[in-house]
Amino acid sequence: MKIVTVDDYNRVRLPDVKPRQKFSGETGNNRIVLALVDEVDVPVVRARKINGKWIGAGIKVDRQAIVDAIREDRESR
Repeated sequence: MKIVTVDDYNRVRLPDVKPRQKFSGETGNNRIVLALVDEVDVPVVRARKINGKWIGAGIKVDRQAIVDAIREDRESR
């Protein structure tokens, strides 16, 4: 176990951590436990208009599908 120190701005330097990595944390009983959060890469699909229809990655893009996807994303947070 390594000893780390908090600076005047309440920051802690962790030696084997890369910048911008995300952690979930728990505190209690004079302990702080951090767990690395794995980020999931979400593919970005750009829709394009062909013959007057919106097409993107083999799926139909319609207004209701977009609304449902946004709602699902908001509720998952």
